[in-house]
Amino acid sequence: MKRITCRLNLRMFKALFIICGFGLFTISCSSDDDGFLDANGNVVKKYIERIVDQRTNESILSVNYDGDGRVTSASSGNDTKYFAYDNNGNLNRVSGGGDNIITSEIINEIHKAYEIGDVLQYDNNGNPTVLELYDEDYYGNLEILTAELSYDDKPFTFYYTFDAAGIIDILYDVRLQFYAPQEIIMAKKLLPVNNPVKAIIKDSYNQETFMITVNYNYDEDDYPESSTVIAIDNEGNGGTDTYTYTYR
Repeated sequence: MKRITCRLNLRMFKALFIICGFGLFTISCSSDDDGFLDANGNVVKKYIERIVDQRTNESILSVNYDGDGRVTSASSGNDTKYFAYDNNGNLNRVSGGGDNIITSEIINEIHKAYEIGDVLQYDNNGNPTVLELYDEDYYGNLEILTAELSYDDKPFTFYYTFDAAGIIDILYDVRLQFYAPQEIIMAKKLLPVNNPVKAIIKDSYNQETFMITVNYNYDEDDYPESSTVIAIDNEGNGGTDTYTYTYR
């Protein structure tokens, strides 16, 4: 079985931009309810500008905005995605390099080691809590695993950043219910409304093989000022990384 790397090279903006690989969108968005406000109430809108790895003092995510508050680019390492909008302000093109993936810290770590097959369960707020994962065993045979996720009660940190990039409107456009590509369907399924704080990976025998935890230090508006990510496998091997966040 593959192991999730203990060096947690998080790339936050590579875990819901599955949709960015499609390049050009010509839809005018009419959004369905995503449950975020129902779960969190009246949330202060903050938009991520930078996330820094405190061990290396390197930026793992930088986001730029235009005068209208829309995301114009998002960079992680040497990879940059560029966002373009039509005359009505709708996202219609994403270009640039890098992998075409986005989500939270925990989903990102899971996605680096496994193929996510489906979401099997949700909690009462609509957060995905049980994922079906695919891997290969030592002999190359398909192995089905599960990830059990738990959440705190704070609003999902990246929600309004995604919204400023037009991502939320695209995921919840009602017309996509009829012809959405599988990648968009999965991105919508994985989008949480709260912050995931733990994931336990179990093999096909229901034995725990890996655990990821995230501890957040929140500001007065319930946005992280910093987070500590800990990953430990079933042999006790692991690693810890700390990140700091700045917003606009």
